[in-house]
Amino acid sequence: MDVAPLATASTSYVSPWESLSGLNDGYTPTSSADRGHPVYGNWDNPNTTQWVQYDWNQNYTIDRMDVYWFDDDQGIDLPASYTIQYWNGSAWVNVSGASGYGVSPNQYNTTTFTPVTTNKIRLNIAAKATTSTGIQSWRVYGS
Repeated sequence: MDVAPLATASTSYVSPWESLSGLNDGYTPTSSADRGHPVYGNWDNPNTTQWVQYDWNQNYTIDRMDVYWFDDDQGIDLPASYTIQYWNGSAWVNVSGASGYGVSPNQYNTTTFTPVTTNKIRLNIAAKATTSTGIQSWRVYGS
């Protein structure tokens, strides 16, 4: 089950004209440049690592997620890379056994990992040298 719609989203930075609300609104993008719903973007922060996070009011056991990257060809581009962390109750820890970590445009990029039980999960998104990053949709599967 996609537990993202049950979460509260937060971030290290979102551009004033963009929104976190699109991350988990259930919208299925038609492309990485789709503007049919609010999108998350962190322009103007090239060559930095920004994070987005989901918080739940209960624990879920999570083992995969899908990220649909935002790319407007106007300063927001696909990320150089990203990592996934979960809250272990006292600190952020990288998930183990991760496979996927895709940064392809115009599709959901699925990453699977060793199941974790947590009430918080985070994407640390590393931007390329001259562009910032963004997300159309972020689904997280748990029970």
